[in-house]
Amino acid sequence: MIVLGHSHAAFGSFGLALNLSLAQGVSFFFVLSGFILAYNYPRVEERLASFYRARIARLWPTHIAAILALPLIAGTWNSAGMSAMDIVYVLLGNALLVQAWVPFRESFLTFNGVAWSISTEAFFYLAFPFAMISLRRSWVLPLAAAAGLTAFFMWLAVRYHISSDVGRASFSVMGVLYTNPLARLTEFVLGIVAWRCFEVSRARMDGIRGSLWKSPGCWTVVEVATVAACVYSLHKTPRLPVASLVPPGWVEVVQYVLINSGSAPIFAFAIVVFAYGKGALSAALRWSPIVFLGESSFALYLFHATTLLWFEQRPAIVALPYSGALYWISTLILAGLVHVLIEKPCRDLILGRRPWRLARNAPA
Repeated sequence: MIVLGHSHAAFGSFGLALNLSLAQGVSFFFVLSGFILAYNYPRVEERLASFYRARIARLWPTHIAAILALPLIAGTWNSAGMSAMDIVYVLLGNALLVQAWVPFRESFLTFNGVAWSISTEAFFYLAFPFAMISLRRSWVLPLAAAAGLTAFFMWLAVRYHISSDVGRASFSVMGVLYTNPLARLTEFVLGIVAWRCFEVSRARMDGIRGSLWKSPGCWTVVEVATVAACVYSLHKTPRLPVASLVPPGWVEVVQYVLINSGSAPIFAFAIVVFAYGKGALSAALRWSPIVFLGESSFALYLFHATTLLWFEQRPAIVALPYSGALYWISTLILAGLVHVLIEKPCRDLILGRRPWRLARNAPA
């Protein structure tokens, strides 16, 4: 969704960017991340070292590769107008994945701007053990605490009239409500709560007798309906009659949050439905080409803006009738190569999974 939204101005999006809030793709990523981490690390406090090692292996190599690729592909570091000292500070923040923790545009959008979301995700990793421990007592507590933080930053934006000019202002609601990890924590915790609901409901469904709820046809209908609900939510959340529901001073702030994360509850429900894996749509997601695209999606996300910048620097190519297809093909190929040649080998190296060691220990 994010790649489609970013490339809309240059190549179009079949009308999707005009009718759906594609920016909520980041929200889906945050909710999904909470679900997957909870699924894989239900007792994370017992595996903290391996958890954080795996997180570093997941994010850092591809992130650094994407920054280094900027001058090679686009001929720029994307740091125009900054002093040498500011560039050093921001580069250090990027290297440590804390650039989105600073609510200024120069911090979270310099270099590979889309990497702000993995900086926000890095903060979630720090909060994850605490969220999992508190979840065992009550799912309400972590979700309410996270929602309270979101509400607090919304109040700050209203109370202090923080600028809504996200395109030009150095300090705006973008840094307070969009990239701010504390303001987005609700979506991540929602994914953790969705995992808990999945675990409880799966145990209960296994005990239900009868063929209806175990029928692939029934589950396919549920999956299709869930996808339709997600699409409807992406269309509707930016168009809700907010002005008639909230005080005048809150309208812009509430609309901004809805545009960027209003579908998070629907996403959480959809993730639970597809986690059962019983319908035709979830079965299709297990097809090997789709699996590879999913595995390459992180590289696609981190490199797509750089590829887009290369095309935008060449208006003659963008003007070609097939330029959109050329952009997508080249971006997907680049993402696949980065995944195979950089992401996987570096992850294996950090995790100690060296191919030559496996080969040496293999039986003759």
